[in-house]
Amino acid sequence: MKAVAITFAALIALVASVAPAQAQNASPKIAVIDVARVFAEMPERDAISQRLEEEFAEPLAQLQQLETEFEQLRERMQRDQAIMTEEELAAGQEELRQRAAGLQRGGEQINQYMQQRESEERNQLLEKMFVVVDAYAAENGYDLIMDKGRMLFSSAAMDISDQIIERIVD
Repeated sequence: MKAVAITFAALIALVASVAPAQAQNASPKIAVIDVARVFAEMPERDAISQRLEEEFAEPLAQLQQLETEFEQLRERMQRDQAIMTEEELAAGQEELRQRAAGLQRGGEQINQYMQQRESEERNQLLEKMFVVVDAYAAENGYDLIMDKGRMLFSSAAMDISDQIIERIVD
């Protein structure tokens, strides 16, 4: 019986000495990344901005032309209001309303499409960033990488943004 107690105590001592080493190996490796900063540093960002600017140059120019025509009509209506017949005045006001509605619809459609395209391009860049982050995490044994912008606090030692930026820029 005494031999069983000694063996049991030795077993407990052995488990207790191995447990801290296993706990240390089991603790997760965590890092943070400043997604906004990394995104801002991506070299493709400027090229995408330029491409989107070129893509929307013509529709924006057309919208600007419509705005100019609207303003010219409005000014003509104000200037000639005293010499216009009631029918001409009513027709001019109706045309102004229609043009104003068309401008608003056109502006909203262009804005919506621009936002959609910007979102598509941004998502492609973020996907590229996430591929780089996943590869970095796998190579360096990270269990969790979080966005620094969504955290209340993290130490600077946990920030791997510079390493990710280096990989993206290379």
